[in-house]
Amino acid sequence: MSEKKKEILIIDDSTDAIKVLIKVLTPEFTVYFSTDGFKGIEQAKDKKPDLILLDILMDKINGYEVCKLLKRDKETADIPVIFLTAVSESMDEAQAFSIGGADYITKPFVPVVVLARIRNHIKLTEALMELKRLYNLALDANPITGLPGNNSIKQAITTAIEANQEAFIFYADLDNFKAYNDDYGFANGDKVILFTSDLLQIVMKELAITDGFIGHIGGDDFVLIIEKGKALDFANRFIEKFDQGIKAYYDEQDSVNGYIVSKNRKG
Repeated sequence: MSEKKKEILIIDDSTDAIKVLIKVLTPEFTVYFSTDGFKGIEQAKDKKPDLILLDILMDKINGYEVCKLLKRDKETADIPVIFLTAVSESMDEAQAFSIGGADYITKPFVPVVVLARIRNHIKLTEALMELKRLYNLALDANPITGLPGNNSIKQAITTAIEANQEAFIFYADLDNFKAYNDDYGFANGDKVILFTSDLLQIVMKELAITDGFIGHIGGDDFVLIIEKGKALDFANRFIEKFDQGIKAYYDEQDSVNGYIVSKNRKG
């Protein structure tokens, strides 16, 4: 499957400039355009382009004002804006950057320069978005296992539903974990949690599940999203390996007995 083209929105009241840019950009990008600043803002909200090329001197509303409105709206605030300006026009570069512009390109356009700057800013935006995603994951991560926490679990399930993904959602917990903690202590309980977390990831790799999801609600509760065709194989293999590996976390006598004796919550 070919990768979807990045999308560029041109906002410029010069049809000649738009024609030149479309000719330069269309081999590599999907291009939209507007000759009106206000309509361009609405188009940006609708299309959510990867980058906006914005002329400075336009009728009705100039590029600076358009950029300010784009940056004030959370729907469009993160879209990089490159200003377009003629060489003969005076441009306040400090103002352009202070209101959120990422760069500027001068007219007449040099195709190689236009493409290079657009590619660079799209790559930079992708890198920043990935850093933001990783930062949010880190904030949400479970402190013991490092796995995604409740917010990420909710988002992963929502995304799977919206994409009509054919998958199983597992809610998994450890039987009688409180009794284990009471008998062996919380430090050993954390070791069992880590063993469980690691094993979930190991089995996922063994079955080559590349787009699966593992989240850790807390304690001994985990949520998994596994593609439909491999879900039951995953469950069976995990249970088999868990039953083998968990014995290492009991002392010899309890392991031989196959049970421990503990008081429940009612004493």
